[in-house]
Amino acid sequence: MIEPTSGSLEWLAVGCLLTIAGALIRFRGWTFLLAGYDETAPVPESVVQNVAGNTVLRVGIAVLVVGVLETVTTPPSSLGVLVGAAIGLDVLRLIYRLNTWSSRTT
Repeated sequence: MIEPTSGSLEWLAVGCLLTIAGALIRFRGWTFLLAGYDETAPVPESVVQNVAGNTVLRVGIAVLVVGVLETVTTPPSSLGVLVGAAIGLDVLRLIYRLNTWSSRTT
């Protein structure tokens, strides 16, 4: 039987919040949710909306999946560290993509 623990509820809640935030950034253009971004930045809002929204959506869905796994199974204790490392790499990729963006099209 499925018995959610406090840990799995935390993963599920954070996953839901991140997925909603990612959808708002990506599809509604709520870039004000991103710390340090404003209209004077050299990167256009549409690019930030696309890149950052996709990143937050990916992280939110991944955390939501971990929450479901925590609910239905007993995953290894190293899962949290692995998810944290994956999130860190995804954020580094986001920062790199935004800092190396150029207006030329290929």
